[in-house]
Amino acid sequence: MESHLNGSDSEDSLNIAAKDWNRITDVAKKNGYREGVQDGSDFAFQDGFDAGYLGAFHAAFILGKFKSLLNSMPQDIEHPSNVNEILKATRRGACYMCITDSQGTNNIQKSSSQIIKEQKTYSMNVLKTLFKYFQPYIEQLNISDTDILQIQNYVPEVEDN
Repeated sequence: MESHLNGSDSEDSLNIAAKDWNRITDVAKKNGYREGVQDGSDFAFQDGFDAGYLGAFHAAFILGKFKSLLNSMPQDIEHPSNVNEILKATRRGACYMCITDSQGTNNIQKSSSQIIKEQKTYSMNVLKTLFKYFQPYIEQLNISDTDILQIQNYVPEVEDN
């Protein structure tokens, strides 16, 4: 009878061990999945951030060149109203959402890809407008092609509407 109890105890121990093993592996799988999802999200977020930062930096750098050119021009020059508006609005950069929010436009309904596309289009249109306006001054001041005229390489990305 004692051997029967030892066999039963042995089976109970195996059953308990199997349940413990299953519970431990389930917890490990869930934690591993969560960590994998988090790592993937972090990686995708960082890639998106890096791309957005690079694009924004490039546009802001070119915008800064135009503003420097403006500061080197005589103060008595009258600029067209659209150029004045751009120069006034770009004190904080060429932010499409800032402008649309101030106009009461609701950006909440838009997808992130739609907002990114609108921002790129807006930024390039701002740079294109400034490039067209400042082109005669660039030529008069003999600014080198390797400096501010590199903007021509980026302006054609935006199609005229």
